[in-house]
Amino acid sequence: MRTRHIHRRALGAVTVGMIVAGSVTALALADSSTGASGPAAVPTIKQVPARIAAEFPALGKAIGAGEAQQLPAVAKVMGTIASEDEAGADGGANSELARRVSQNGENAEYVVPGNEVVCLVAISVGHATGGGCAPASSVESKGTTSLTVIPGGYEVSGILPTGTTDVTITTTTGSATVVDANADHAFEFYSAAPLAKLVYALPGGGEHEGSLELPPPAHPPSPAG
Repeated sequence: MRTRHIHRRALGAVTVGMIVAGSVTALALADSSTGASGPAAVPTIKQVPARIAAEFPALGKAIGAGEAQQLPAVAKVMGTIASEDEAGADGGANSELARRVSQNGENAEYVVPGNEVVCLVAISVGHATGGGCAPASSVESKGTTSLTVIPGGYEVSGILPTGTTDVTITTTTGSATVVDANADHAFEFYSAAPLAKLVYALPGGGEHEGSLELPPPAHPPSPAG
């Protein structure tokens, strides 16, 4: 799996990292292509594939008023993925079929279905802060999470593998919190303290451990003198 890096800012909230299918990247939009020229364009799906609908029950529900208001922001991110990633990376995902799978205050995660592809879009204070796509089978077996810096703290959100019910998130001071996933295997967690790592069980056995520590700034400020 290769990645592309796209940087975004929205109202002081910055998605600074995404763990896509168990690997850490920085603002990555993941694709499953392998050839240099990329695959052919995939037609946009018209309905949610049955297997993906079974995995994410929210996709079978009628859209709510709050979701409808945020779909333009979701569509904007999906348009960026379609234009800046290689053709077919989004699997023909249709943002009109997107549904919210988790929410914490004004922050939310949307899942956008494609043909054997699942895309995730993060919304913060009503604006999209990032997103990415990966094969549905990879999300089901390995999960996907993102870390967002927001005013006053840090937001961790994502989808756990099928059969995994919770994730343990640890701060840099060693404080650990167990966060339960909802019916869509999604979770969100806010912390005022810097985060160190997350750990969750994998369906095939063993655990996935991902770092949540932020890299140092590329150009640290010069000391006052």
